[in-house]
Amino acid sequence: MAMFVLLHVRGPAVPDGQTVGEQAGIAGHYDFLRRRRGAGQLVLAGPFLDTEGAGMTILEVESAEEAQRLAAHDDQAVVDGVLAVTVRPWRVVMSGS
Repeated sequence: MAMFVLLHVRGPAVPDGQTVGEQAGIAGHYDFLRRRRGAGQLVLAGPFLDTEGAGMTILEVESAEEAQRLAAHDDQAVVDGVLAVTVRPWRVVMSGS
């Protein structure tokens, strides 16, 4: 298993003057996170506090291809353009525990 960081930002479907959180389609992102948690793939997820509509999700999955597929096709908020996502491989070299 490998770790991947999904960097989410405001997507192209969010109208000017509105926030990501105001979009009905953001519910698809929360559904995605619940599915990944249920599959045992979700490590951490949450918004950045300094940029509206931006956040990070860390998944533990088999491959970069799987991470990209999940990020781009299983998250309905990404499919609908409410969020845009970039997937980056990540290697943990130290933890606090």
